[in-house]
Amino acid sequence: MFDQVTVFARLRDITGSASINQQPVASGPGVEFLPVPDFLGPWQYLCQYFQLQKMARYALDRQAACILRVPGVVGTLLAKDLNKNRRPFALEVVGDPWDSLAPGSVKSSFRAAIRRKERKNLQMQCQRAVACAYVTESGLQKSYPPGGWSTHYSSVELLPCDVIDQTLIERRLKRIERKRRNNETWRIVFIGTLSQLYKAPDVLIRSVGRCLQRGVNLELLVVGDGQFRGELEQLVEKLKLQDKVTFMGSLPAGDAIYQQLDMSDLFVLPSRQEGLPRSVIEAMARGLPCIGSHVGGFPELLEDHYRVSSNDIEALSNKISEVLTDNNTLMVKAVQRNVAVADRYRSDVLAQRRTAFYRYVKNHTEQWMIASSGS
Repeated sequence: MFDQVTVFARLRDITGSASINQQPVASGPGVEFLPVPDFLGPWQYLCQYFQLQKMARYALDRQAACILRVPGVVGTLLAKDLNKNRRPFALEVVGDPWDSLAPGSVKSSFRAAIRRKERKNLQMQCQRAVACAYVTESGLQKSYPPGGWSTHYSSVELLPCDVIDQTLIERRLKRIERKRRNNETWRIVFIGTLSQLYKAPDVLIRSVGRCLQRGVNLELLVVGDGQFRGELEQLVEKLKLQDKVTFMGSLPAGDAIYQQLDMSDLFVLPSRQEGLPRSVIEAMARGLPCIGSHVGGFPELLEDHYRVSSNDIEALSNKISEVLTDNNTLMVKAVQRNVAVADRYRSDVLAQRRTAFYRYVKNHTEQWMIASSGS
């Protein structure tokens, strides 16, 4: 749709062992990067605020269609300058700051104030944008209604071949039956960033501890990395779960992730905040039973019986125990349904809506440029 794409985003150099599992996902002809210095938290942001403003003005000093990924500091920074110049812009709305900044998600004394401000910012951005693309079909739209044209699509990259067929479904069902019959260890997998705690890995670890105390035979695999990994590992030691919880670190997208999903029995993501969780869709596509929370787009993916309130350790431990000890009913039901739901999120299905969004933004920007040059 576009001749060139410029990515204006925070970048961080990774070297040595930290880069082993990293693969480039955005590169090639027609793609360039305008790097923003990596920062974390409000204090680091304030220290670099004037430099960031200068870089934002430089990024916008060109004739281009502007698509902002929000909520986020960089998107909000660009939106301010775009509003001042009455320049059209579009949004990809991928989350809810009201949920992502809920108690327990971010450790900052500024959390409550930032939470209110960011919700107001996103509401205004959606009203002022010429087009909004939401990751949810209806969830985010209720809190952040669009002021112009809108559509929805997930950013998951799910090829038709990534959704398992009936043969693999039958193999998973036999695996569930065998494990229950032989009282084998159930394997739970969590995939998500550990840079913040809005995916609630801490809640999951505590819930796993309670399940083990009740005699449920399980283990937990944590896939992901970030600044809170050390703190979570300390939590595991405190609860004496070292033999039951394994941290895998980051894995490249694709086969490495699917291998872990195929070797697991239950996917759990008890998020405090979500847009539409890509990792859940990928797990569903592999016929994996899933448990999530009531936030964001989870209701569009999972039935109510497979969701719990966020931050509720007792409710999550009860749900995990129920699903794993329900004499196959809940797990078997989830296998078939999850594959069918995930099939709606294949890349070829979403491509039409995504292309229509890009086309609308391109045409609207071209019209604005013609009008601006004439004036």
